[in-house]
Amino acid sequence: MVVDVPSGDEYADTDPSALSDFSPALDPYGTWVQDPTYGMVWVPNGDQAGATFQPYDTAGSWNYVDGDYVWVSDFAWGWVCFHYGRWALSAGRWEWIPGRRYAGAWVNWSLSSVSSAGDSADGYIGWAPMAPTWFWTGGTAITLSVITPQPWTFSSYRDFLGPNVSSHVVTGSAAAAVASHSRPYVPAQPSVTTGPLPPSAPHAPPPAMLGLDVSHLALAALSVQESRARQLARPSTAIALGARPPARHVLRPVLRPEVAPRGLVGAAREPSRGRR
Repeated sequence: MVVDVPSGDEYADTDPSALSDFSPALDPYGTWVQDPTYGMVWVPNGDQAGATFQPYDTAGSWNYVDGDYVWVSDFAWGWVCFHYGRWALSAGRWEWIPGRRYAGAWVNWSLSSVSSAGDSADGYIGWAPMAPTWFWTGGTAITLSVITPQPWTFSSYRDFLGPNVSSHVVTGSAAAAVASHSRPYVPAQPSVTTGPLPPSAPHAPPPAMLGLDVSHLALAALSVQESRARQLARPSTAIALGARPPARHVLRPVLRPEVAPRGLVGAAREPSRGRR
């Protein structure tokens, strides 16, 4: 399938510039390797992401900016890998698959009315990295035939937007009690994407549904790195920063992804911290 240049001020996720535009920011902190399943991927160095690293969990927090939840990473490279592309667990390590569309966070969402301790007084919100639907080989994006389930992280509503959320989350096998009472969050009127562009990141539950007041967060200033991530999202501002313009390219083969069974109980690792 030929993917034309988007008509709006945006990039297609599988635009080949995903392999080059972010390299200068990532090269000092990791290595590009060839994975047998996901093709060309980037892997953070061991001194950057330790054995307990999990995307959208380790070293970061959630913010609420311009009506959207944004994952703000503490890693120097996080402004790239948590707003662009996808993460996948392969051979016991997390790998980043390049993508060229921006999102506050590429995650799926779920809600639970019961906490891990069986206390229904405080609901839990869960998120999991969106699995990639393509891989890269020879500079070309190829559609994956199977989408692999990703592990979930849960936080109580009251801790969700707090600092250092990773110290309050439920992960790994400890998430089973929460996950058994969870359901995927689907907006009442989900957006529908047609044409060659992949779907946007799923909508998250609005703060009011979680009983959260975000009025003071909505005015929070974006960091320099977060601002750069947004500037690179649009050709009108990205090209001036040295990014390549959108390109007409081929996405092959044209296969409808076959979704693997996706339960909410996904354990990538046994956490060394957080609630049990």
